[in-house]
Amino acid sequence: MNRDFRIARRAWIVALVFFLACFIPSLGDWDMMNAGYAMIVLSGFVCLTAVITALMFRSRGKQAEALISGTGEFIAEWSIPAELWREILQRQYEEEKSAKMMLLRIVWFFCLTIGGGFIIYDPEAGVWVAAVLLFVMVATGLAATLTPGARLRRLSTTETRVRVGKKCVMLGDELHSWSMVGSWLQGVDLETEEGRYWLRVRYAFLTRTGVQEEQVLLPVPPAEMPKAELAVTELTKLKRDKQPSIQR
Repeated sequence: MNRDFRIARRAWIVALVFFLACFIPSLGDWDMMNAGYAMIVLSGFVCLTAVITALMFRSRGKQAEALISGTGEFIAEWSIPAELWREILQRQYEEEKSAKMMLLRIVWFFCLTIGGGFIIYDPEAGVWVAAVLLFVMVATGLAATLTPGARLRRLSTTETRVRVGKKCVMLGDELHSWSMVGSWLQGVDLETEEGRYWLRVRYAFLTRTGVQEEQVLLPVPPAEMPKAELAVTELTKLKRDKQPSIQR
């Protein structure tokens, strides 16, 4: 079972658990106007979120399965020597860490500015606002610090193989897809530095806060350059300079 199918299966389990939790207040004779109502609303929200997550990762899992089997809109695949794999993962880790730290500084700036402003404007209520924003700073700081390292460790233990399709690519067991509604391929470049080659695939998708851009580095051994050049040629035909319009 691929990674996305595993995540989907866990999400289905969470959805089932919280769906059943919705019946606890009635079975336990809770006060349905207070704690019972809160329990049902919270459990229902978590259940719905888990169902959406499961459906999304099930769709991604099908894409990964098609790419692994060489079907669908498959372009090319190649294996990576262990040394090159480690080098590219480390490079990608450094780039991801730098990007997250830059975003973290922006978030912390707004937290400090807003928190300080509330304390000055209304010291009594501002303390609580500042406390919440402090929690946000701690949570985002932990996420920015731990996420890149966790990803590096996970990819260090996966199959050292790259797969390229017209709607997605895979680095080990990690799928990067631009086939969802509101997502698109921004570009692909074949880069080199000190005798090392890699494909830099850039894609983006819409979120509630705007456009989020992602990129992945796909290592290329010198012997696999023809496959990498084919991937660049095919993916370049599919790239977009701006986000696709969404039909309403």
